[in-house]
Amino acid sequence: MKDILTWEDAHFFDYINEIEYLYIPDVDDYKYRINISEMDDVSDDAIKIEAPVFGYSEIVATFMNRYNEGVLLKQNQYLRYIKVVGHLLEELELEPEKFWCLFLFALDYCNSLLGQGKTMKATPLEQLQAFVDLITNADETVLLRLKAGKAKMDVESPVALQFMAEAIQKQLKTADLKPLYIREQEEEAKQISDSPIIVYFAKMLLTFFNTQDHIRQKRKEGANFSTKEKDLVSQLVYFSGLSTNDSWTDIENDTLKAFLKQYKNYQYPNNVSSVYSEFVVY
Repeated sequence: MKDILTWEDAHFFDYINEIEYLYIPDVDDYKYRINISEMDDVSDDAIKIEAPVFGYSEIVATFMNRYNEGVLLKQNQYLRYIKVVGHLLEELELEPEKFWCLFLFALDYCNSLLGQGKTMKATPLEQLQAFVDLITNADETVLLRLKAGKAKMDVESPVALQFMAEAIQKQLKTADLKPLYIREQEEEAKQISDSPIIVYFAKMLLTFFNTQDHIRQKRKEGANFSTKEKDLVSQLVYFSGLSTNDSWTDIENDTLKAFLKQYKNYQYPNNVSSVYSEFVVY
């Protein structure tokens, strides 16, 4: 694998392209939007990023920039990666260089999102929509408690609450929603344990497998993933350093299955990456 990548090597990023829009959506189609024009913490490094070629996003440009600067974890261990999982890549008919870039990106994104990410407050739009959903879908009595200094009041009339919900819905159809998309940062970022990070990383790779027809077609009927797919992800969890438990390296083990089941409904913090922002595809 090359030490320096250029846009002539853009095909190496094709696997990243397959999943990035699922994890880092286009800003114009993202319900958790940031008002990027008002961000005051854009680093000098961001300005250095070379504009991507057509068909690739600034996410890929950021990744390539970080790769060329040598700041990605494990990026100097390509030969060991081939030694550890090369046979699985061959059996799954995956291109080693492309999957290497996907692996590095998934690891980098997880760390930047959940390890060093910024936790954001819900936007005004999210708060309004959550209020409407609560009133509309409630099967039990709803109580709205308001407080302004020492003054307090409760709104518990179903008629009043429904009127408020309908008024909000009506206003959202005609109002300028731009101010409602602005997010504010929490004073402290929410930290999570290693296990949910492992699951997030694993799901990114498993999501990629779902984009590949030739991989899906080889699965047993009714199986979410093949044994080889799970073995590949498990090997990379250990290889990445996300876990030091060598049980991940056992062939056909159930460690990944247990993790996915345990954290199936885990609520991740409303974080944004410290490295990758929501970008538009060019």
